[in-house]
Amino acid sequence: MWRKVAITLGWTIVGYIALPAIWVFLTNCLQVNPRFLPKISDVATAWVGLNPSILVHMGATAVRFAIGFILGTVIGLGLALAMFRFRALDALLSPTIQSMRAVPAAAIVPFFLLWFGFSETGRYLLATVAVAFNVSVAARQILNTRSPVHEAFFQSIETPPWTLTFEYCLPLVLENILPTLRYSLALAIGAVTVSELLGSQVGLGYLIQTSRATFSLNLLFLAMILLGFLSIVADFVLCYFWKHIVYWRTKS
Repeated sequence: MWRKVAITLGWTIVGYIALPAIWVFLTNCLQVNPRFLPKISDVATAWVGLNPSILVHMGATAVRFAIGFILGTVIGLGLALAMFRFRALDALLSPTIQSMRAVPAAAIVPFFLLWFGFSETGRYLLATVAVAFNVSVAARQILNTRSPVHEAFFQSIETPPWTLTFEYCLPLVLENILPTLRYSLALAIGAVTVSELLGSQVGLGYLIQTSRATFSLNLLFLAMILLGFLSIVADFVLCYFWKHIVYWRTKS
């Protein structure tokens, strides 16, 4: 057992250091032009002189992403449960939700700029919409594949509709929706970054836009790396809380 753990840990470490090692090899040994690939040392010091600091930019993106993801998840779950409970609402909203979830965030940004200008409201809503429709469709599909045995059992004991919704349907969705939530993390981060490219004065997306305009490739790489780091941390936090919320599955 310990041997397997050691092997897994070893490959994990290799996975983390492989890309930086290749990067160092390309820039120092093969002398790749800094115009295409800056040195790690240049990227690591790209934050020097930024005003506001890199932590402020990263924090702004993290807050927008977190709020948008949480709101989108709650709204998406609520929509799915309501559509499951009321068939007429399902028939009414399903075509709109199915079509809107296929629209990329970049295509929605112009509308949000016209409606909300450069306010924070538009950025929060963009991330919320990107997550909500995706979660709603996935949750509704999970409910469609529920066990007919369970359905017959609850009908036999005349379970009230709202009790069935919150004591059976919601736990059923939560224990099966983790892959969708992990995918939605990427959608939320992408939506927030796109929203920051236009009209924002702080955030990692703003740094990407500024770097492009000023040809600061090292700052561009730094912003992209921090977005990846934010995604890793968010995914870890999501999985951690999911294991504690859906405790009956993780202990089975």
